[in-house]
Amino acid sequence: MSTQDLILVTGATGKIGASIGRQLDRFGKEIRLLVRDPKKLSGFLSAEKVIGDYGDVESLNHAFRGVSSAFIVSGYAEPGERSKLHRNAFQAAQRAGVRYLIYLSTLGASPNSRFPMSRDHYESEGFLKETSVPHTILRDSFYSELAVKMFNEEGVMKGPGGQGKVSWVGREEIAEAAAKLLAGDEPVLGTFLMTGPTALSLSETAALIGSMKNQSLRYEDEPVDAAKEWRSKLGVPAWEVDTWVGSYEAIAAGEFEAIDPALGTILGRPADDLQTYISGRPDL
Repeated sequence: MSTQDLILVTGATGKIGASIGRQLDRFGKEIRLLVRDPKKLSGFLSAEKVIGDYGDVESLNHAFRGVSSAFIVSGYAEPGERSKLHRNAFQAAQRAGVRYLIYLSTLGASPNSRFPMSRDHYESEGFLKETSVPHTILRDSFYSELAVKMFNEEGVMKGPGGQGKVSWVGREEIAEAAAKLLAGDEPVLGTFLMTGPTALSLSETAALIGSMKNQSLRYEDEPVDAAKEWRSKLGVPAWEVDTWVGSYEAIAAGEFEAIDPALGTILGRPADDLQTYISGRPDL
């Protein structure tokens, strides 16, 4: 792709979309940012901004027009409904003749996953494959940034995660990898597992972060019913409760413990483990 090719980044007000946009900007690429609320978008003085939503097909048609490649971040909606929103974006890309598309999926994407969002991602991947758009699917493990925020005020992480492990991966490294793929001369097609180089149990995760931050942190395993009971009292939709609890069940089932070298290969250097990644970002 030449420097004049236009790259669309969706979800540009979100952390991953904004990071990809910043990196493409540094690469000197021409970018178009798709946002629902432009007031939330800061920086990107030279980038084109368009207002759109996965649920608004006409806005997608406008956003994808003239685009050579695109990054599709997952939307926010109930599983099942969300995959249909993704399908809208994929089909808009096909209609616009987009030559290359990256979709951000999840490591445990499967029709039988314990995690509702993983099942939804698997369905979304199917919709993408039904199009003729050349594409890359990045299946991320859970983000290292999330690991730091999973503890309550008492320093306890609670959930039915058992002894399952997570190959924590840095969100900024995922963004860098996606930006490099989008900026490359030739598309790198396929499905790639985006993981860190090690996998830790939730107890090991708590101990590591606790030692790094000089805090008393621990993981407390709990039954699924108990997890759903207290989470249901927080005033969130039932599907969010199922999603949250399901993420722990997926961890317990080993769905997020895979380790793969693909991220390091794309970056051109080893991916950071959880300790290295957090150590380099004292604001986490």
